[in-house]
Amino acid sequence: MRFVIRDDDPSAMTLPDELEACWGGIWDSIPVGLSVTPFRIPGTGLGVPEAYYGGEEPIPLEENQPLIRFLRELIRAGKVDVAMHGYNHTRPQGKPEYVAGEDLAKKTRDGRAYLESVLECEVTTFVPPNNGMGLEGFRAVAAAGMNVVNNQPYGRLLGLPKSPSALADFVLAGGYALRRKWGRSSPFEVQSFARFKQAPYQTVGPEADLGMLKHIFERCHAAGGLFVLATHYHAFDRQLVGGETVRQAIEELVEMARRAGDVEFQSYRQVWRPAPS
Repeated sequence: MRFVIRDDDPSAMTLPDELEACWGGIWDSIPVGLSVTPFRIPGTGLGVPEAYYGGEEPIPLEENQPLIRFLRELIRAGKVDVAMHGYNHTRPQGKPEYVAGEDLAKKTRDGRAYLESVLECEVTTFVPPNNGMGLEGFRAVAAAGMNVVNNQPYGRLLGLPKSPSALADFVLAGGYALRRKWGRSSPFEVQSFARFKQAPYQTVGPEADLGMLKHIFERCHAAGGLFVLATHYHAFDRQLVGGETVRQAIEELVEMARRAGDVEFQSYRQVWRPAPS
């Protein structure tokens, strides 16, 4: 079984101490996937610091040099692997950025290049803001050469693909859906498409139930699958439905994985490598 940690929302608004307080006891032995937004527009969503609340102008990541230096050091040490988490992380028309945003192809290409330049690392993973993607969003991410951590089935999107490669992905998605329906595939596997790969995830947040997450972990472990634990660093002190904090839930799930003995903790980029024959 493979275990991956996904932490969304680091941006120019994030302080190094905030990340250290969440992951300092973990990333010395377990890599942490940080899903970073290159040009965050603050808005009024959860996790926006008071000093930035309501802001409508994009803030380039490089405006936070202490964070840049901190992340570069962690990346060089293999403690952190970076994914692109949208471009501005906005909600145009009240919908996720990669469902209703404009110029997604250019923004995705430019956003990936910007993160790679500023953080001095390769970025091969995309995590959609608000966990939503439309057909144009998938097309933009595939064209930019990235893989996706997302639970939205590609084949159920509205609209027909317009290119042979996109049509191939559409057909492959249908095949995955049918195999899942017939019980011939696992919900804990990476799906390989013509232009990208997609990995599922499990959310640990205020609406999650720790008992259910442990049950899902056990099912994944029995299947030898992939368990991607997704959270937000700014939600660590919030409570789950059972009263545990997000921090406590993460610590318990990580400890379950450690006790299992045969769990490999991986980075984003390791997930996309071909499985050993």
